[in-house]
Amino acid sequence: MGRSLRMDRYNGREMGSRLARSVFDLYDPQAQYAEQYKTKEELPLFYIPSGQGAVLPGNLIYYHIKTTNPLKRLSHEAERKLRDPLVCDNLDFNTGAGHWIKFTFNSIGLIESVTYLGSEEVVLQSLWSFVGLHENYLNSLTSRFEAGIIPNVVEFLSENWAIALYHEWFGDFCLRMRTAVRGLPDV
Repeated sequence: MGRSLRMDRYNGREMGSRLARSVFDLYDPQAQYAEQYKTKEELPLFYIPSGQGAVLPGNLIYYHIKTTNPLKRLSHEAERKLRDPLVCDNLDFNTGAGHWIKFTFNSIGLIESVTYLGSEEVVLQSLWSFVGLHENYLNSLTSRFEAGIIPNVVEFLSENWAIALYHEWFGDFCLRMRTAVRGLPDV
């Protein structure tokens, strides 16, 4: 039986930060004053992706990382599936060499989940960094993979052009840029 690598349903760092903030608010007189005037109790929203992982028989490594904040559509709108998942299968089950990777996308092109199965060690944080990014950040990966130009997705995403994608602040940078561009009067 394989060893299990348990990951929380939500990101532990994000939950710890929220818990610390709520505990410290108990001792902040201004926070208590503001709390009196709150009319509605709100549940916190979590944004950092969650995941599961395991080492399976044959020393195959499995990771599944998904968004904790999926895009919610309006109740009267039907789900529009604009694109199929991207699946790259280079895994040879006889030898255990290679990998299988799958990206799923929501209706506006944001990566909703990444699933990896393979014998090759991957940096978990790199898979985590993809969830929530728009598919355009992956340098035309989908169209180039479908055209047969990119035979191995993992190798393609390991090239020098992709280094910025793996930085822990890249997602925050994208969000700040998007917000700044929306604030421009010409846009």
